[in-house]
Amino acid sequence: MTSPSYSPPRKYFPELDGVRAVAAIMVILFHLSQLGVRIPGPASFGETGVDLFFVLSGFLITGILLKARERDWEEVRTFYIRRSLRIFPLYYAYLIVASALGASIAGWHWVYLQNVPIAFGAPMGNTGHFWSLAVEEQFYFVWPFVVMFLPRRWLQTALWSMLAVTFLCRVALVEFTHIEVYYLTITRLDGLAAGAILALHHSRGTLARHRNKMMVLAVISFVLVGWEGLRFRGAALPFVQITKFSLFACFYASFVGLLLTSKRNALTTVFASRPMRWLGRISYGLYVFHPQMLRLCFGYLHAYSALVRACAGLSATLAITSLSWYAFERPLLRLKDRIAPEKGSPPGVRDEVGEAVPQSR
Repeated sequence: MTSPSYSPPRKYFPELDGVRAVAAIMVILFHLSQLGVRIPGPASFGETGVDLFFVLSGFLITGILLKARERDWEEVRTFYIRRSLRIFPLYYAYLIVASALGASIAGWHWVYLQNVPIAFGAPMGNTGHFWSLAVEEQFYFVWPFVVMFLPRRWLQTALWSMLAVTFLCRVALVEFTHIEVYYLTITRLDGLAAGAILALHHSRGTLARHRNKMMVLAVISFVLVGWEGLRFRGAALPFVQITKFSLFACFYASFVGLLLTSKRNALTTVFASRPMRWLGRISYGLYVFHPQMLRLCFGYLHAYSALVRACAGLSATLAITSLSWYAFERPLLRLKDRIAPEKGSPPGVRDEVGEAVPQSR
């Protein structure tokens, strides 16, 4: 007997586009700080933008899958077609152009396994920032089958088990190996699982009931993250490497959950504003292009100040990203509703699948 489905037709959350924009900005600012630009505030916190992207992806992807009937193979096919049209064209176009221009692209990149050699100490290279795409694609390879074919009443238990296994894997690898847990999928599932838990409660209509718990969890995790940052100042200590990803996932999942359950206020208005939604919409291109654009501008404009080079790099990133979006990505995205329309989504509802996550190292 099939267990009940809880999911109403999926809603578009404009404020999540703004959250995605903030995550992208955080990572870009972090990379600018690595290039010598003085960023006000704790610039190293910008690298956690990747954790925020993981939470968003876990929420949005799981929300899409939950609205379908269980054991629906057609919905699995639809999911993969739509994801492929969103991620593959720009990704492989970048690899092909980079190869044509003389860049050395390791074979791992063509099959989304580039995070594995990096975790074992291989150099990242100019395309190393795609490690996070590999994490997401590996997650997508398995997660739709879990959601569609595991009884829904067991899904929450599976997600909490995923969090526990991820934590224990970090403990084992940090304590007994020299493998870098930052890059491996099995050690970075915290944010994806936390986002999926949000989606599960949202689909059941129970997310608002946990608002007070999310508020307490956000405060506690923020205080602990701040304490670790001030106490250890980014030191790669075993305790920090084991716990920090869990804390980031708690904080960002609580933040997103509070945003989703809030009435309209100044914060939601800012996140849902047109400029923020536009930046969130093109965030995949920002992720793909910004490391190379920053490196080029900082290299060729070395005679100028760091501020001038930063402005040039940001302008170049925005220009090429906009061109990519309007001339290449958006036309391809329009094929999704022709080839693989989503079931249960009213006409005109935009596809808000989580975008690619930017790297932060």
